Amino acid sequence: MKEHELATLTTLRRELHRHPEVSGQERKTARRMATALREAGVDELHEGIGGHGLVAVIHGESPGIGVALRADMDALPMTEDQGKPYRSANDGAMHACGHDGHAAMLVGAAMNLIRHRPERGQVVLIVQPAEELGTGAPDMLADGLFDRFPVEAIFGLHNWPGVSAGHFVVHDLPHMASSDEFEIEFHAKGGHGAMPHLSADPIVAAGLFITAVHQIVSRNVNPRDVAVISAGSIHSGHASNIIPASATVKGDTRSFTPEVRQTLETRIRQVAEGIALATGCDARLHYSPSTPAVANDPDCAALCRSVVEAQWGPERLVDHPISLAAEDMGVFLEAKPGAYCWIGNGDRPDSPDLHQPHYDFNDDLLSPGSTFLAGVAREYLRTRQ
Repeated sequence: MKEHELATLTTLRRELHRHPEVSGQERKTARRMATALREAGVDELHEGIGGHGLVAVIHGESPGIGVALRADMDALPMTEDQGKPYRSANDGAMHACGHDGHAAMLVGAAMNLIRHRPERGQVVLIVQPAEELGTGAPDMLADGLFDRFPVEAIFGLHNWPGVSAGHFVVHDLPHMASSDEFEIEFHAKGGHGAMPHLSADPIVAAGLFITAVHQIVSRNVNPRDVAVISAGSIHSGHASNIIPASATVKGDTRSFTPEVRQTLETRIRQVAEGIALATGCDARLHYSPSTPAVANDPDCAALCRSVVEAQWGPERLVDHPISLAAEDMGVFLEAKPGAYCWIGNGDRPDSPDLHQPHYDFNDDLLSPGSTFLAGVAREYLRTRQ
């Protein structure tokens, strides 16, 4: 990457970091990205897709198939706790997952692909909103993304703390989990704490439910599979001597296969119904499927590894355990084959993890990340025509 290009990307990344916008509110971020992509020289730019989403197109020297590169751009609703000059200027919003860096690397890939255009085909650059809500990818697809901009495959890159800076992880197995949410409300008429026999008790029902759902994984999921159920919220009552009329439990599930995902939902429903019957309460379960697991296509994963090896050597490829974090890139990978890879953000013992108030994207990744994305797109078009 040329020195002036790296300086441009660093400035862009830190500008995005200083002015974060949370999911669904990325108006200024989208405008700034549109300006950056125009200045890079893309051939087409389309705005307002699936909300604040952007699509830019770079044409090769001659017509052919399309390949997509995707980056996200939304921030998290949290307050930053680090003293860099580009610290977030928006209270309650922070780029704590590196989407500012992902967006900047996509612009860097555009610079590379425009400077050295593919011989055939076109590259579709997707700047996606609302990843943290899990709604950005579905909304862009619902807005006709792949009908309007046909591609054969899609690729992306996520920074990963705990991995040496600039090293790459390319998984063959599903490596980021599906994420579904549930909310169960137990209802009864309520009553006096001194006369529990006159009312069913929603708090008892909620307690039994929490205990029971945490046994689903250990007793209904094959030990060779990976799954997690977490109850993250319980609300009920306001006084020590009143049996409340309702109790609400909220939680989520994580898994890696459609079969396990369905098992978790089925058993949670059965547990809710059984406990309602046993305690004499009414139960209302709201189960909300969100993002599917992120699963790379084997051929696309192999292509990504070949690009790393050709550019930097096999030593830049490293292994790392899968993660139960969720990512709506899985929605795109259900629609098209492709691969979502990780690039190390640094492995110092004191390096902050994702979604932490003192996290920061490592600007040293801008050059290798941009080069990788451009190389993957170019190699796919070269070998798949």
